[in-house]
Amino acid sequence: MFLKGIAQYIRNNYVRCSIILFILILTFFLILIISPKRTHGDFDVYFRSSQNYLANAPVYVPHNGIEEFKYSPLFALLFSPLTFFNSTVALYCWDILNIILLYMIFYLLYKLDQISFSKPQDIGIILCLFVLTHRFILSNITLGQINILLCFLMVLTMYFEINKRYFWASVALTFSLMIKFFPLVLLFYFILKRRFCLAGYTVLMVIIFLLLPAIYSGFDLNLRYLHDWYVLLKSSPPHLFYSVRNNSFLSFYSWFFIARHNAHYISGYYFLMEGLTPIVYQAWFITCMVFFSAFFYDALLVKYNEIKITYLDYSCLFICGLLFNPLAYLNSLVFLIVPYFFILRYLFYLGLDRKNALICVFLVLLGLMLNIFDHKMFFNDAHRYYLFLQYKPLMWTMILLYLALFAAKHSLRRRSSNTY
Repeated sequence: MFLKGIAQYIRNNYVRCSIILFILILTFFLILIISPKRTHGDFDVYFRSSQNYLANAPVYVPHNGIEEFKYSPLFALLFSPLTFFNSTVALYCWDILNIILLYMIFYLLYKLDQISFSKPQDIGIILCLFVLTHRFILSNITLGQINILLCFLMVLTMYFEINKRYFWASVALTFSLMIKFFPLVLLFYFILKRRFCLAGYTVLMVIIFLLLPAIYSGFDLNLRYLHDWYVLLKSSPPHLFYSVRNNSFLSFYSWFFIARHNAHYISGYYFLMEGLTPIVYQAWFITCMVFFSAFFYDALLVKYNEIKITYLDYSCLFICGLLFNPLAYLNSLVFLIVPYFFILRYLFYLGLDRKNALICVFLVLLGLMLNIFDHKMFFNDAHRYYLFLQYKPLMWTMILLYLALFAAKHSLRRRSSNTY
């Protein structure tokens, strides 16, 4: 009777059971790939810098753009409890925390009624989403990167803002800004949407979060850390922008106007020390303004304040944050989980008209092809692979996803107009 009861439960809840099984398998595999024998990654930087922070030693030490701690003193303080363990135990704790936060992203989407984990469409969404983003997730876990935490904080900001809990939205947004600056794009969006209360709270919380570590380090040392942090961020070496693995707009224009004219830049970009010229910054700024304005020109119009369109706006902010940011390497593309999720949701739940749905499918598949070909296994040697990377295939993947969101927003906006 007990076994028959279990079988009956599985038949009645096969969708939920299938998703739970997928999560268990995925969790086992993600834990399996955690290894202290990997190449040096970001976790090593967090661990070593937090040890230095606890010892009141220098934290923001220049190292030619690599293996540098470029986050706020608050993050060093909050990460520091892991340094009481040895590095291997700390690595497992950190990556397991990231796996939990990855699932918490979907819990927040569940709380927003965007996924129920009980309908057949939800299985399709989760499987397709894994196919589209698994490469970025695995890279984050392997390196012990911070982007899953940052993605969770940005989704948490979205969750609080949609529920009109503006103070807590500002706390989540400010904490994300203590890690990286590209969540500032959310703040610009809130100002466009007249969320001035949220913006004001964010400014206040930034001041508090910058001063909070002084409780441990003392006020004078905290100011020294903030100064060193600012100097380190300002002194980023040019080769970071010339890297063929960097998929941001700024890197693309750095390649187009400067790097490609150097015969050895593909294999020797690390030694390319020529600074960025004004035309690079001008082209970057104009492109960012065009992309942002084209998608959010209607953000001030109250009549298009429909929640479905709001979710697409947030999805685009995740893409803009990556494209506008000076550095956009493979592991940072884990943020595409959110825009891919909402595109897939509207496709699986038939939320778009036929024409725009087909456009979205075509653009997503084309982006997937670029993502797949962005791998050295398809090339005879490393040089040809880097020749391909110079054209920024992952940047074009993000642009194609941006266009898919644009088509989806056009479809929803037209349906909304026909309703009135």
